[in-house]
Parts: sequence; C-alpha cells; structure tokens
Amino acid sequence: MSTRVSASTRISAACRDLVSRRLNITLGSTVDLGQVQSALDSGQVDLPALQGMVTGEIEGVLSALAPTPFARARDILAGPALGAGQPSALMLSARTELASAVTTARSAIAGATRDVTADAFAEAGRELRYTVSLCRGTSATGIELRSPNEVMLLRIHDGGAIESDHAGLVDNSCTDRQRELEEAVARRGIVLTGRKQLNHGAYNGGDLISTAASLGDPSLARATVTSAERSGTAPRDHGIFAAADETEATHRSRVRRGGAA
Repeated sequence: MSTRVSASTRISAACRDLVSRRLNITLGSTVDLGQVQSALDSGQVDLPALQGMVTGEIEGVLSALAPTPFARARDILAGPALGAGQPSALMLSARTELASAVTTARSAIAGATRDVTADAFAEAGRELRYTVSLCRGTSATGIELRSPNEVMLLRIHDGGAIESDHAGLVDNSCTDRQRELEEAVARRGIVLTGRKQLNHGAYNGGDLISTAASLGDPSLARATVTSAERSGTAPRDHGIFAAADETEATHRSRVRRGGAA
C-alpha cells in the first residue's frame, strides 16, 4: 500500500530563530505580516494606522527585507507634504509602497521557511538511511529519498506546505516509513498540521511521482520542482544512475519510476 500525503507545517521557536538568522532579522512573535497585508489590501487603512505600520518591530523586518519600497513609504508618511496638497493621493502612494514592501518581505520569509523545512526533511532522511537528493527552485523544493527498494518524493512550497508520495513497498510498510520520517522531522522542530493521507495503492507511486517521472528527468527531485513551476500552483491547505549493462539499465529505470529493486 503506497501513500500520498499533503500537509502544512508548524515550525518550532528554534526553527523560527533559524529563519531569522538566515535573513538577518529579528522575527519576533508580534510580527504578523499577513495581518498587515490584509489590512492594506482592504483599502480601509487611515493615516494613523499607516503611520503605525512603519514603526516598532515591523520596521526592522521591512527595512532589512524590502528596504527600497519601505523607505519610500516611510518618507511619504513622515513628510510635510502629507498635511497639505492632496493627502489622499499621498496616502495611496504610501499604502502602495508599503504593500510592496510587505509582499517582498513575506516572500523572503516564506522562502527561508521552506529552506529550513527542507533541511529538516533532508536530515531526517539521512538519519533513516535514505540516499537524499535535493533541488531548490524558485518557489518549491524537491526532495528525493531512496533506499534499495523504495522511493519517497517530497515537494515543499514557500511557507512550508508539503506534498509527499511513496512507492516501492507493499502492505503497510510505506505507512510505517512515512510515520518514521515525520517523527524524525518533528524532532527537528517541524510538525505537520492539517495532514491528509491517501493510500493510493499504486506500487509505482501516485500522481506526484508519476508526474515527475513523466518529464524524463533522471532526478525526480528536480522534475517535481519543474512540474510545480510550470503549473504555477501550490497546495491550497524548496540521483542520476549510470547503468553498467542492459539488465542494470532496466533495474534503474524501474527504480526511477518508483518500482522496487
């Protein structure tokens, strides 16, 4: 019985610190750029609210991750022209620049979260004695975990949304291996939430593996990233074999498609 899992992730405080260190920022618990983005998108933000958005802890985050649009927004909101002339037009400009800064910062944080999540899965895979291949794309990372008779393919999206697909094992062994991997990842501070599992029963893998294999790339990790970036979609809820002879080539081909050794 092979499995297909989709989930979101919740990162520990230690992993949050890793994200902060990667970006050279202080990402405290009071920074919620999602709420700021929603408020800006609503268009119902008055001048005091806009001015409050460029101070405090968020100022350090936006200054580091989106310095140019943030500086423009801050200059408009602090400038004397706001009290005269056309304040509505200036507020619109400030809101536009601030929204651009928040979008840029959120993208950087989502990418760093993806990297931390991918590193945790790669380390967990090595702990479980898989051979690990990783490919980082623009908005998704593919991870290919292999043992002599199984393959697990994972795709991690910006922000930490995860898809995984398992092939090559029979009965409940793949479910056990999936659980072992998730437990190893949890020990590293990454917990799966909103988890959905499909027991697709396909020995050669479900749609994640089959779609990647259909691209003809010997690296499933790279192929699943290519597939994600071609489609431009993410879930709603970051090895090349050289065959020695014909028999070995057939064996390797089956493994690439998710078959057993």
